Amino acid sequence: MIITINTPERSVKPLTKFSPQLAKLGSDELILIELQGSFHVEGDPSGQLAAQLSLDNETKPTMLIGHNLLEGKIVNLSKPLAVLRKKALHDDPMQVDGESSQEDTGRACEYDMVAVVKRKVLFSKRPMPVVNTVSVATNGSTKTE
Repeated sequence: MIITINTPERSVKPLTKFSPQLAKLGSDELILIELQGSFHVEGDPSGQLAAQLSLDNETKPTMLIGHNLLEGKIVNLSKPLAVLRKKALHDDPMQVDGESSQEDTGRACEYDMVAVVKRKVLFSKRPMPVVNTVSVATNGSTKTE
């Protein structure tokens, strides 16, 4: 089986929606986010805020997931990864059912290369719990911030 992979044209910048595992950072660079453990979202995940990624310091990214703070680092990948989008091939209207050329047998789709990932944000440490601070007001009652 031969699978066709098309490389992107340099002059055209596609407007592409990427999967949640990838985050678009900086100008046009695509970066992979690697977490140690599992990531669960309660209820219907569509439209929910899953996490907040902060890159205040270029060398120390942080991610806030619920009440947990993760500290990570940006690492170069040893082998770059290609992001591919599957594209179905349209059937030839002139082709009669049951007739197919030897070359097209088993080839119902091709892939477009969307981007190349060269770096990742690695969160390998245990999360730190984030607790709201409690301050005492002047009238004796407590309030949370």
